[in-house]
Amino acid sequence: MTHGRHPRRARPINANAFGAALRKATRLTPQERAETMAAARQCEKRLREGVASEEHHTVLYTVLQLALGIEDAGIVRGLRGHFDAALVAMASIRARACPGTVWRPTALHYYELDAIREAVDLHEYQLRQVSAGELHAITKKLMARTLSTGGAVERRSLAELGLGMGAGA
Repeated sequence: MTHGRHPRRARPINANAFGAALRKATRLTPQERAETMAAARQCEKRLREGVASEEHHTVLYTVLQLALGIEDAGIVRGLRGHFDAALVAMASIRARACPGTVWRPTALHYYELDAIREAVDLHEYQLRQVSAGELHAITKKLMARTLSTGGAVERRSLAELGLGMGAGA
């Protein structure tokens, strides 16, 4: 008898528990960090040059949201003010670049450039401190929050965003 409780469900057993723990606990390699930061660096470069598309802006905004997620998780603390300043800069860039329904690349003010560049540099510092498992969990949480608020989540390669090595990077 269960006395009104739900019956127990068996959990799946992980055949390689040690390997799974290592994957979650290890930090990102320099190559993984470089791959992760490549899109942010290229989008920041496009914004700085005044030729960024709305997708470039969205990618950089997503990177800043991920950085705030790392801050909120308590892994690396004390950088919120820098990320908030960059998000304010991103909002003012969007307001200038998209006053109606069409995106038009816009020039950036020096303080916007500084805030965004500093936030990207600090996010790279965060990635040196975070483990792969923590980054994956924060990414999943960010995606779930985006979907629950009516947003859309898309996976894009660097080439699809026009940021590949053959795209004049």
